[in-house]
Amino acid sequence: MKNKGFTFYFKGILLSLCIVTLVMFFNQAFASNAELVKSKIIQQANSMGVDPAIVLSIAKVESGFRQEARGAGGPVGVFQLMPSTARGMGYNPYELDQNIKCGITYYKNLYNRFGSMEKAVAAYNLGPAPVMRCNCVPQSAQGFVSRIMKDYRYYKAQM
Repeated sequence: MKNKGFTFYFKGILLSLCIVTLVMFFNQAFASNAELVKSKIIQQANSMGVDPAIVLSIAKVESGFRQEARGAGGPVGVFQLMPSTARGMGYNPYELDQNIKCGITYYKNLYNRFGSMEKAVAAYNLGPAPVMRCNCVPQSAQGFVSRIMKDYRYYKAQM
C-alpha cells in the first residue's frame, strides 16, 4: 500500500518534469525562430536602405515575428500582408523571405509617399487612402502607430 502511493507520487513528478521540459523546448524553439526572423529583417532592411528598427517594430506588432500568423481579415505572415497586395507587388506572402521583402518594400513605398514615419505606419495599418484624405495620422490608427513608435524607440536604442 505504501509503495503504491510512492509510485503514484513519483510518476506525477516525472510527468511534471516532462511537461516542463517540453514547454522549455518549445519556448526555446520559438525564441530561436524569432531571432532568425529578426536577423533576416535586419539584413533585408539594411540592403534596401530602410531603418531596421522601424520594420522590426512593424513585424513585432503585426505578428510577433511569426510567419505562421494569420489575421481575421486575411493578412498573412510576419508582416501581415494581404495576399492580393503582395501578389500585386510580385511577392508570395506565404514564403518567409518574400513576406519580409514585400513588407519592407511596402513600408518603404509608403514612407517615400508620405515623407513621415508615423504617416507611413498609419498607411501600413489602414491603407493609404485615409492618410491621404486627412494628410495626418487618422484617429483610428493612432493606437497602432503609438505601439509601433514605442517599439521603434526600444529597437533604435538597442542598435
